[in-house]
This record gives sequence, C-alpha cells and structure tokens, in this order.
Amino acid sequence: MIAAAALAVAAIVASSRTLPEVADTPEAGHEPEAPKHEFRGAWLATVYGIDWPSTTGTTQAVAEAQQRELRSILDVLKSAGINAVMFQVRSMSDAMYKSSYEPWSAYLTGKRGEAPAAGWDPLQFAINEAHARGMELHAWVNPFRLSNSGAPAPIKSARGHSTFDPATKGWVISFGQTDPAAKPKTSSRKKGRKKGRPAKVPVRKKWVSILDPGNPGAREHIVKVCREIVTSYDVDGLVFDDYFYPDRLPLGEGYDFAEYQRELSKNPSDSLSQADWRRSNVARTIRMVGEMINREKPWVRFGVSPAGVAGGNGVAAAKFGLEPPSVGHDWMYDRIFCDPIQWLDEGSVDYVSPQLYWASSHSTNPYLPLAQWWGATAAHFGRHCYPSQKILALDAGEAAWREQETQVAANRTHSGQRCAGSIFYSTAHLTGKKASGLGPVLAGGVYSTCALMPPMEWKEADNPGAVTNLRLKGDRLTWHHPTASGHSGKTSGANRIRYVVYAVPDDVSAFDALSASGANFRGEYIVGITDSPSFVLPTDRRKGFWYAVAPYDRYGNEWEAQIVK
Repeated sequence: MIAAAALAVAAIVASSRTLPEVADTPEAGHEPEAPKHEFRGAWLATVYGIDWPSTTGTTQAVAEAQQRELRSILDVLKSAGINAVMFQVRSMSDAMYKSSYEPWSAYLTGKRGEAPAAGWDPLQFAINEAHARGMELHAWVNPFRLSNSGAPAPIKSARGHSTFDPATKGWVISFGQTDPAAKPKTSSRKKGRKKGRPAKVPVRKKWVSILDPGNPGAREHIVKVCREIVTSYDVDGLVFDDYFYPDRLPLGEGYDFAEYQRELSKNPSDSLSQADWRRSNVARTIRMVGEMINREKPWVRFGVSPAGVAGGNGVAAAKFGLEPPSVGHDWMYDRIFCDPIQWLDEGSVDYVSPQLYWASSHSTNPYLPLAQWWGATAAHFGRHCYPSQKILALDAGEAAWREQETQVAANRTHSGQRCAGSIFYSTAHLTGKKASGLGPVLAGGVYSTCALMPPMEWKEADNPGAVTNLRLKGDRLTWHHPTASGHSGKTSGANRIRYVVYAVPDDVSAFDALSASGANFRGEYIVGITDSPSFVLPTDRRKGFWYAVAPYDRYGNEWEAQIVK
C-alpha cells in the first residue's frame, strides 16, 4: 500500500528538477552527500585488443570466449561503481557490429573484413549485458582514422551489401613522418661510408591514413556510420576520441591544399587560413553528427574526448572571452587542428571528456588546475565535462589509487553536484589484465553510493508520470509502468524508462531522506536501477526499511517517486 506520506513527498520531489543548485548540509548521523548524478565511465578499448578481446577468430568457440571475457569485464566494472561503458566499436574505419558501410574489424576476427561466427554481434551483446547490470553503453567511435599505413584495399562491408573503397572516392589523406620513438640504425655497408664511421640508415617513417575531414563525401560517410549505430542499436551515447588530422600534417602545397583553395574560391569573402579551415572541417563533422543525433534520438548523449589542454594557447580562448588554462600547452590546436571550445560554443556536443592523463604533481600539466579550467569552460557554455583519468598516471599501488580518488573529488568540485563525472582509461587497468586494485578502492570510497546520469537539462523531456500499483510482497517490489506520455513498457527508444529503487531506514523520515543534489532521495539509499517493473531487494534491505520507486528517463532525469512500506 502506498504510504500517506507519499503525496506530500511527491509535491516536493516532483518540483526538485527546477530547484537551484545547493550545497548539501550534513545531517546528524550523515556524511556529506556524494553527487547523486555523476557520470562514472570506463574506456573499453578494442583496438589492438588493448582491453578486449584477448583472442580473435571466426569460430563459435572464439565467439563464446569473447562473450565470457566481456561479461567478466562488465561484472568488474559494475562492482567498482562504474555506470557507463565506453565500448570502442569503430577504431580504424571498421566495425565491431553489423555495419552496412565498413568491414568487420581485424581486432575481432584476426583479419579485416572477415566475419565472426554466425549471429555474433559484439555491440548488441554489450548493450544487452550492460543494461542488464543497470549500466549505460556508449558507442566509442574514432571518426577519421583509417589505418596505420596506406589506404586499405577495397573491401566488403560487414553486412555485405556494399564495398568500402574510400581511396577511389578521393576521401583519403595518407601522411608519413619520422617516428620520434625510433632510433637511427647503423649499416654495415661500406659504400659511401667514411673510414671508422658506420653509415646511418634513416629512421622509419610513421604512417597514418585518415578519412579527409575537408572532403564533403567523407564527412557524410562518417555521419551515415554514426546514424546507423544510433538508429540500429539501443545505445545510450556516442563518443569520439582525439584523432583528427594527422599530427603535424604540413600546411601549404600538397595534401588538402587544392581542396582548401577550391572552397575559398566558392566563398571569396571567407578569410579562413588553411589551419582555420581544417579546424572548421573538424567542427563541421562534429556539428553534423550532433545535429543528426538530435534529430534521430535526442536522448543519446554525444561527447568528444579531446587532448587535455585546449584554448589555443590563448588564441582560441580569446575568441570567446575566456582565459586559457594557467598550466600546460595546447598542441592539438595547431598540430591536429581542432578547437573544443568551438564545439561547445556551437552546442554540437553534450559533454567533453578531456584526456587529463597526468597526476596532480605533474611538473607542467598538473591535474587540478586543468580540471578546474575544463569544468568552468563547459559550464560557461551550458554543457558537461567528464574528464578522462589515466589510471596509471602513477605506478599502480596505494598512492595511485589515492590520486584517482583525488581527481574524482576535483571533478566533483569543478563541475557541480548535478553534472560531475570521470571516465577511466583504461578498463584493462581495472580488470587485472594490466593492473588491478583500483576497483575495490572506488567501490569502498568515492563510489560507495549509486549515482544516476547527469541530466541534460538543455533538452526537452516529457514527464512519464509516476509508477502505479507499487507493492511489496515478501522480498520483491512490483509496480506498473507509468501511463503518461503514452508509455507502453517498451525496452528501447524514448519510451525505455528505467527505475530507481530506494530502501530507506524506518527511522529516517521522507523529508530527512530528501536529496540536496537531485530529485527524490539521497543516493546512499539507492539499492538498484532496473528496466524491469519489479525488483528483488538485497537480503540486508528486507526488514526495517521503507521503499520508493521513481522513473528515470534516458536524458538523466529522475521523476516523481512513489512510496510503499
């Protein structure tokens, strides 16, 4: 039976989405509240099998091994308190899913274009498994990278309906430069060699091929790839990483100079330099993808993870009346030609996740002032910032784990109570594949309570209404789906409503249980997030508690709670 207090509480909590941000005041017997809304992500890299999969192949046995490994990874992430998985589905213009445009990834099967066992779709599997654990699944896409060599030969798409041949279409830029990590080799050849001096062999060149950001066809191809992921799969987000133009691609004659000249000739009044034109091409691609997502599925969260220092060393920041970061040097502005401030200003992205891969004690790029700058910059444009943290910014061990918690705390401080977040790189350093130990520290410390996604309050979201017929029978809560907004209990799309389940001690009143950093009740009382209209209570929450269930939509909004005792 719904308690009488529910009606009074509903009046308070239903309006809490519009309340101003307030700092939580510790109550008697309570620690200060951790953010109730916080993005807690982990990068799951598939390129080179960094995090997954450890084995490749096309047999059913390999597919089953890959599934077992992925389940195990998700279990570890769930136990650490992670609520969003950034699953890399496209690393080299290839696919970890059934793509209509690009080939199966070599990192899945061992050979580019070779199909896995029949019916094996890693993206669909990862979505199902993440959602079953109450976690979100965000598709991680590398937008431009094609290969670490020349352009690949034409090849069939994963679905087999088309041929991927970007070179013939003129979409490719290939660039080779001296590899700074390679040491000059000596040669035993005597010809042309002075006595006593071995001949020097030039160090190898490091090649990269990309889809040309300045080519309209290449840009549209990227949008089509992203559209298929977003519309064909029930992903919760889509995120780009930091590969844009090849590092130090020369300006002037060659490469994309003719494209640049042609575009200027169409717009004679446009005074963009070639470098500015390149940055505008990257921004245009990001804007096109963001607009597509907002048309197709506006609840899908779109973000980009740029390098850790931005602002163009004052140039880009000044355009928007901002100060540049007080530490660090922005290399991406003039070397890979991107400007994250522009993406934020245009509203193209819902969040940025700058790669702050340094410790607080770093001599030139200390974490804390950079996190402060990024948090303030994202807030200036009304968007979110979830910095990426490198788990092994320090050698694995107690000091490294303390550092990660310090960085999480900094992100909370500089982003606010309803839009904080962190994304850890990488999963292999949580699961034990490369390092272990951080997960239990997070779960027992900064992530000891549950957290919901930060609400995207710049997007319109319909109130689904409250659940009905909430009942407690034995150890199970059951309820009926909300009926407002035509909700039908569907498990995907805009109508996919999740539910937040609370268990509050009997000696804590509904008023005292209210959260200061989100709707309804404090995060410490959340016992689960589920897609199902039923929930089995944990054994330690079955007596001495009252319960509440609230709808939780795909935009990150929590709505009116109902209570049962």
